[in-house]
Amino acid sequence: MTTAPDTPVSGSPLCLKLNSYIALSDGERAFLSGLDSSTTRLPARADIVRQGERYGEARVVRDGWAIRHKTLPDGRRQVVNFVLPGDIVGIYCNLFETADHSVTALTPVELTSFPAGKVVDMFRTFPRLAAALAWSGAREEAMIAERLLSLGRRTALERMAHLIVELLRRLSIVNLAQGGHFTLPVTQEILADALGLSNVHINRTLRRLRESGLIDLNGQRITVKDVSQLAAVGQFDELYLHFIQAPKRLERAFSRPGRGEPMQAKGMRP
Repeated sequence: MTTAPDTPVSGSPLCLKLNSYIALSDGERAFLSGLDSSTTRLPARADIVRQGERYGEARVVRDGWAIRHKTLPDGRRQVVNFVLPGDIVGIYCNLFETADHSVTALTPVELTSFPAGKVVDMFRTFPRLAAALAWSGAREEAMIAERLLSLGRRTALERMAHLIVELLRRLSIVNLAQGGHFTLPVTQEILADALGLSNVHINRTLRRLRESGLIDLNGQRITVKDVSQLAAVGQFDELYLHFIQAPKRLERAFSRPGRGEPMQAKGMRP
């Protein structure tokens, strides 16, 4: 039995995210559930991965927020991306021995850990699932490229608008944003490090978005009042997020004998 990606599903954030790309089978869901056997809770500001240290196990964020960041020797920091529920930390632990960036919890986080060998097992036994994880990694790279574009070419207002829409779309996939509402547990200092702006500029930019009637802020609760207009302000094109179902060519490739569980055509679009 397979659930169509465009059908609302329950489950772990990782299942929800991957199911947006391929229709996960029962066997694939069971494999992912088996990754939840070891759970760790860390407080805010705890390092999940440290730049320059050896990778240990791969970790899936089940709850809470973290940041990927790189830091210069003098302490200056660039936030590369936000790590949300359903994201994997250390997915490339089989390819690289040491981490080239740090991942630090913004809020208390709940993580599930699994040995690097599980990723290899996935490629052997569940190639469709491995392809979905490769998609997830490719999307991460695309988001970093988009952040580089923001830092180099977008104005302060465009950067902020773009980031808010991106977070809204990512959180919607894992059922953490409804009706334009979501929690943004991020200080102005973190936003400044992510967008390459000063704290004063961050405050001024958020005020402009509020006064324009595009967003509303109530503590850490943010409401996007007009998603289309906010996306237009940020020149947001969600193509880079790759929120599409697996292409037909992937379906055909994994339907061949000896390629693991076949991908059913139901719910799939070219």
